[in-house]
Amino acid sequence: MPRFFFCLISIALLAQDTGDLSQALSPYRQRIDNIDGQIMKLLNERAMVVRDVGIVKKRFGAPASAPGREEEVLRRVSSQARAPLTPADAQTIYKVILAAMASMEQREMHRTPGP
Repeated sequence: MPRFFFCLISIALLAQDTGDLSQALSPYRQRIDNIDGQIMKLLNERAMVVRDVGIVKKRFGAPASAPGREEEVLRRVSSQARAPLTPADAQTIYKVILAAMASMEQREMHRTPGP
């Protein structure tokens, strides 16, 4: 029987700690959510510009891919990284962004204009 009470007390303390943890993390999570909203706004803005670049490239018969430009962007963002974000972290993040944007640009360039 003492083990049963020990288990109940442990569960109650864990639940209290979990509640305290959630409360302690709440303002940080709210800040992260706000920052994520800003990031998404900027990514959407970037995507609109990339779409326009694709339209211009299509008009001039230029390829979607621009490896030199990608390397330039990766160098620039890695030089802007500040601790705790490392230059390698920045490059990893931007490689994903650039791949997604290049894919979108490719789709836009091969899209047939609507009526």
